[in-house]
Amino acid sequence: QNTIQGRDALVQFLAAHPESRKSAEARAVLGRMNVALYRDPTVTPTNPIYTVKKGDSLVRIASQNKSNAEMIYWANGLSSINLQIGQQLIVPLFEAALVVNRANSTVTLFNNGEFFKEYPAVSMALAGSPDAAPVETKVMDRMARKGEKRVPFGDKNYADTERFVLLGVGGATIKPLPAPSADGTTPPAPSGIVLKPEDFAEIYVLVKTGTPVTIQ
Repeated sequence: QNTIQGRDALVQFLAAHPESRKSAEARAVLGRMNVALYRDPTVTPTNPIYTVKKGDSLVRIASQNKSNAEMIYWANGLSSINLQIGQQLIVPLFEAALVVNRANSTVTLFNNGEFFKEYPAVSMALAGSPDAAPVETKVMDRMARKGEKRVPFGDKNYADTERFVLLGVGGATIKPLPAPSADGTTPPAPSGIVLKPEDFAEIYVLVKTGTPVTIQ
């Protein structure tokens, strides 16, 4: 209850003071609250609860409920794709939209038109200037590859894949910052929109092919 009240207070603050010097900090806190509350079934009743039956898998449950297996895995904080009969799972419903702000180097995620979370980009290399007119595009694909081969979620090699989100304009991508190499050196940031690994992981799970994207 206190978390809900805190979230509502931040929403009201941002609506009343959008240009405040504290607005970025307030959005950061609000985003963390939104993620926590979204994964709490007592707070987000719009997300159905599914009871696992014999023969169920995450892919099957997702297909039956028009959801996404990886999103179910994330929303329930699972550590394995193996399910137990009688286990209760949140089946998340999420209608994502992204706004990429070149001037502020941020990627903002919306759910059903409402602010969900803002992610500061580590780097952002996109064609066009920050003063250019906004571009409306969409997510063309979510890729998980090992070498040249696509690897589906749930595959034993999935954890070792290179993942990125392909946008429908100029081959732009959203990617995670590469991990340091074995000798401790940090590889150069790739082109496109580069996010912290934990931030990329959330966006990767919550968007899908066709998610609308505004680049401004």
